[in-house]
Amino acid sequence: MFKVQSSMFRVHGLRIGRILALTGVLSLLILTFFISWKEVFERFKEINVPMLILPVMFTWCFLLLEALRLRFVLLVPDPLEKLIQVFSFSRMIGVGTVHTAGEGVLVGGLKLIGIPIKTAGHAIVRLRILDLSAILIVIGLFGKGSFYVFILALGCGLVVLVLWKLRGFPYLREVILSSLFMYLFFGLSVISSAKAVGIKVSEIELIRASVVGVLSQCLPLSPLGLGTRDLSLIGMLSSLGVSRESLLVFSWVEFIAVSGVSSASLCAVSFIWERLKRWQGGL
Repeated sequence: MFKVQSSMFRVHGLRIGRILALTGVLSLLILTFFISWKEVFERFKEINVPMLILPVMFTWCFLLLEALRLRFVLLVPDPLEKLIQVFSFSRMIGVGTVHTAGEGVLVGGLKLIGIPIKTAGHAIVRLRILDLSAILIVIGLFGKGSFYVFILALGCGLVVLVLWKLRGFPYLREVILSSLFMYLFFGLSVISSAKAVGIKVSEIELIRASVVGVLSQCLPLSPLGLGTRDLSLIGMLSSLGVSRESLLVFSWVEFIAVSGVSSASLCAVSFIWERLKRWQGGL
């Protein structure tokens, strides 16, 4: 029975991989109608590479706080480094494939360290609803018109729903504070990446467009968020005088390169940290 299920998993995984590869190619073809690839390569040459250290550091802080927030919600008894390894690895999968794949890996990883799938799933859903509410509040707060008022009200309603579900929770204050600092470091990472690429728009417009990009890349339509996130950023910021090519470079730098490097390095550091603790304990 196990062999049959494993074979079915491999077959479905292969099919999904082929579909993602196809959607990735289609996304690149769609982008070709909106940008000049020659101009994109020129924009890559103009990146202030040393300045990318800042967004990597801010994303590090973002990921650490997100892992810590998850620990507060789950009340994980295991050492923090084990949770960080699981979390950062899931983020690497999410960045390299699709966001939903990373969430699946996170649930599976939590199961390996003793967290029941149902408990992990409920905790992650609640936190994602909280993050979604923050995204909707940012979108609605800086928009104009009745539609944005509705988005703002929806975001506030989701916040109230999550807080009501977590009423009586012993670490509710810690969850709220870690979430607020997470969003702060996300904004700092976005702003510093934009400066490294050479994008000059107001911080409010940049963050608002970036949270829309984050929301769009959650749709499992193409690998690496190609197309959905890129076109959403182009649609929102190109009217402000920013070239489409610069926005594409910013999208790939911030949401692929910086996120990937931060997740991989955090996973490596947590692994080394765990080995050092074991070595010191054996002395």
